[in-house]
Amino acid sequence: MPQNKDLKRLVRTRMAETGERYTQALAYVLSLTGLDPLPAPWRLTGSHAPDYELGLLPGLGHDGNRIVQLRLRAGIPDPAGFGALMQSIAATRYAGRRVRFSATIRAVEVTGWAGLWLRADGPRGTLTIDNMQDRPLRQSTGWAEADIVLDVPGEAIELHFGALLAGGGAVELTCPR
Repeated sequence: MPQNKDLKRLVRTRMAETGERYTQALAYVLSLTGLDPLPAPWRLTGSHAPDYELGLLPGLGHDGNRIVQLRLRAGIPDPAGFGALMQSIAATRYAGRRVRFSATIRAVEVTGWAGLWLRADGPRGTLTIDNMQDRPLRQSTGWAEADIVLDVPGEAIELHFGALLAGGGAVELTCPR
């Protein structure tokens, strides 16, 4: 993938050629890099999941690890809601304990916000959640460690976690080999 200044140049060139708005042109330029499928149990979810795509970038990336990318699909003019990378596990062994979800993450030309998220659900729905909305990744960032610490209520039955993207651009996480 191009460096951020090269990415901006490509997006602005696309805007001049097509008359597209920034988020449309950015989604198109990002879509030029094909994505490999993610292994189960990772999946795409979110309030506007069909507007987003996710997968592994080809080859090795940061520190010799594969990179998972969540990005807005090309041709989505006005991104609404969010897309999310998600995995779910039973909360049985974590109920009543403190858990941490951490990852090496970066933002790539994010027009809204992005971050990690961790949620504990009980029989009637969400018990507690942290989605980094109070400390979001915006625009472009370098690689950094991010983490969420959550106290899991005793009545929790499932934990859900991953990364989310609201708006255009992309969010990337390292995936150890």
